[in-house]
Amino acid sequence: MGRLAARFRRLDAYAKTLDDVRIKTLTGGLLTVAAAALVAVLVGLEFAAFRRVELQPELVVDRERSETMRINLDITLPRAPCVLLGLDVLDAAGEAQINLFQHVATERLAPNGTALGEYSAAAARQHVAAPPATAADGQAYCGSCYGGVAPEGGCCNSCDDVHQAYVQRGWAFSDPDSIEQCVREGYTARMRAMAGEGCRMRGFIEVGKVAGNFHILAGESIKYAGEHTHAQYDYMPRDYDLSHTINRLSFGSGFSAQSSPLDGVSKRADDAHTQFKYFTKIVGSEVRYRNGSVLQSNQYSATEFVGSGARRTPGLFVMFDISPMRVVYTEHRRSLGSFLTSVCAIVGAVAAVARLADACAFRAERALQQKRQIGKLI
Repeated sequence: MGRLAARFRRLDAYAKTLDDVRIKTLTGGLLTVAAAALVAVLVGLEFAAFRRVELQPELVVDRERSETMRINLDITLPRAPCVLLGLDVLDAAGEAQINLFQHVATERLAPNGTALGEYSAAAARQHVAAPPATAADGQAYCGSCYGGVAPEGGCCNSCDDVHQAYVQRGWAFSDPDSIEQCVREGYTARMRAMAGEGCRMRGFIEVGKVAGNFHILAGESIKYAGEHTHAQYDYMPRDYDLSHTINRLSFGSGFSAQSSPLDGVSKRADDAHTQFKYFTKIVGSEVRYRNGSVLQSNQYSATEFVGSGARRTPGLFVMFDISPMRVVYTEHRRSLGSFLTSVCAIVGAVAAVARLADACAFRAERALQQKRQIGKLI
């Protein structure tokens, strides 16, 4: 047993010196403190990197096509009243969706940007005269739809009911002053009173995942001769333009690596005929989390075009095209072994450099002392 211990003792690469022959210096103490502080900082940074979860991207061919895609939007138009604006979608398949305000809230804005409250047909009717309980013949009141498609109850008791009946029939709502319900509610006066206001749209719309566009235009969205168009009438506000700020625009659910380059973009119209177009290329994105869950979303790149002229339709258009590629993000965190290896490397490297610096400083100090001693002897 003693011989075996003696053999291992000869393999000791860390031979020790006696305390009596060790020399401790001020320089060595300062280097020790500095090395310990540096090790603490570097280990702390390494621990933070170890705890950080990163998304590693991989580009693949998109073999999955969702039937629908959600567009999240938050757009401020400070010089266009909500009552004048329409939000529609047209896609390459020929499908047109008009007035998509089911999940989009519109908020009226004063000229100075102050919020004036929500704008909707229901909110507008809160301050108008209610329909009479009975008609002139003593029967229960049932308003005429003036040839439009009557609702389920068969009566159009409000101006908005008549408006929707006209929309269903495909007719233009060009003369509300000839409609009894609109006269009673002061429809045209309310529209003119909103001149000079702005509008903020917030919410989401669902579209088919094919190339297309959504746009915000002034005027009523109608279909005329099978074509989608926007009609403006004399009773609508005229002093407006589509200057805007895109507070948020994204396609699908948000995630940390998502790219939304149009967020915060602000444009001012030169005149009422200014047209804004944003061309976006949508890339499908998939996030695979460490817990096994998967998030399906999208991100996009964008270019823009601004034009003005009497022949251009003033509006805000967002054109979207679907990329055949897909980015797959995999959530990743460093292993414990990698962290421990880095810690050992930090401690060893700092200790070696500190020992080398201490040795150089000690030798320089001894050399200076020897020169001083020689000078004294002389």
